Amino acid sequence: MFKRGGLIFLFCVAAVATCFGQSHDSDSQALREILTELRAIHDDMRITETTQLLVAEFEMQQAVVNRATESTDSARSKLNDIHIDQKRIAVEIDQAEEQMSKAANADERNAIVQENERRKANSDNLKNIEHGASTTLQEMEQRLQNAQDKLASIEAELNAVVSRLGPAPSNPVQK
Repeated sequence: MFKRGGLIFLFCVAAVATCFGQSHDSDSQALREILTELRAIHDDMRITETTQLLVAEFEMQQAVVNRATESTDSARSKLNDIHIDQKRIAVEIDQAEEQMSKAANADERNAIVQENERRKANSDNLKNIEHGASTTLQEMEQRLQNAQDKLASIEAELNAVVSRLGPAPSNPVQK
C-alpha cells in the first residue's frame, strides 16, 4: 500500500509541478502579447503624431505655394501689360511718321515731331521698366519653384508615413 500511496503522491507532485510550469508559461506569454500590443499602440501614436505634423506643414506650405503663384501671376501680368504698351507706342510712332509726311505746314510737322519724341522717350522708359519687371518675374518664378519643391518633399514624406500605416481596415456594409 505504501508503494501505491507513494506512487500516487509522486504523480500528484508531478501534475502540480506541470501545472505551475504551464501557468508560468501562459503568464509569460500573456505578458509578451501585452508588451507587443503596447509597442504597436506606441508606434501607431508616433505615426499619428508624425502624420498630423506633416499634414499641418503641408497645409502651411500649400499656402506659401498659393501666395507665390499669385505673386508670379501678378508679375507676369505686369510684364504683359508693359509689352502691350510697347506695341501700342510703336504703332503710334509709325502712325505719327506717316502723318509727318502728310503734314501741311512746318508747325504741324514740329508738333508731330515733338509728340513722336515724347513717345520714343516713353518707349525707352518702358524698356527699362520691362527689364525690372522681367527680373522680378524670374525671381517670383524661382520662389514658386522652390515652394513647389518643398511641398513635393513634404508630400513624399507624408505618403511614406501613410504607407507605413498599411491598408485601412475595411468596414463591413451594414444593411
